[in-house]
Parts: sequence; C-alpha cells; structure tokens
Amino acid sequence: MRETLLLVNALYFLFGATMYMGTMWVLRFFLYPTWRALTPENVGAHFGVPTTLATRFFTVVVPPMFVSGIVLVWSEWGTWYVALSAVCLAGIALLTWVGQLIIIPVNKKVRGGEFEGAAGLTSLLLRWMRLNDIRFVGSTVTWAAVVWYVVAKSDLLGALS
Repeated sequence: MRETLLLVNALYFLFGATMYMGTMWVLRFFLYPTWRALTPENVGAHFGVPTTLATRFFTVVVPPMFVSGIVLVWSEWGTWYVALSAVCLAGIALLTWVGQLIIIPVNKKVRGGEFEGAAGLTSLLLRWMRLNDIRFVGSTVTWAAVVWYVVAKSDLLGALS
C-alpha cells in the first residue's frame, strides 16, 4: 500500500510539472511572438483571459505539488533519489516565488491597463516575457528531475500489483 501511495504521489508531481512546463513552452514558442503585436484594445482577450485562466488552474494544482515534493524528499531521505526529489521541491518553490511575487503584479498591471499606450504595453509585455523565461527554464528543469526520478525508480509500476 505504501508503494502505491508513493507512486500516486510521484505521478501527481509529474502531472503538475508536465502541465507547468507545457504551459511555459506554449507561451514561449507560440504566444510570445503574437504578443509583441498586442494593443490596448485587444490585450484583454489575448493576454488577460489566458493568464487569468492559467492562474486559476495553477492555484489549484501547485499547492498539492508542494506537499507531493515534501513527500518525495521525505520518502527518499538517505538515498541518492533525495537529490532528484530536492530539485523537484526547490523547482516548484522557485516557480511559485517568481510567479507570485514578480509576475502576478505585472499581470495585474497589464490587465488593469496600467501602461501608457501601445509602446507602454509592449514594454510591459516584453518585461513579462523576460521574467517568464525564468519559469520556462525552471519548469523544464523541474520536469526533467521528476521524469528522471520516475524512470530511475523503474519499479514504480510494480507498486500497483
């Protein structure tokens, strides 16, 4: 039973890390290029709505990831797997810190129209993109650590039997 719960825990963290990394990759490769052309008239639909929905989604997904990361570290204490677990926990902590303390305030400025014309909007969005590059790298490293962990454990599926 313990192994099954640890498997579910690892898979939840993998789910959250995959969603986080996928969102950051979509932003960087598909949305950033179009956001350079946003105007004060269309920023709400093309920036405001997606960032609001993403914030709502990750507000539900991320807190259990902290618990999951702590369980990963605790369950692997004394083994080399603790290093991968610690990267997972540190990664979600960094991503949350950057998002909540640095990026969310910029989101609010953009959605609230706190910029001067199209040039001010473009400047704010470019700052937002540079800040999110931190989350792009951090989410990729966090995802790689949890994938490495799951693969290295290799008998996690045996926990289901």
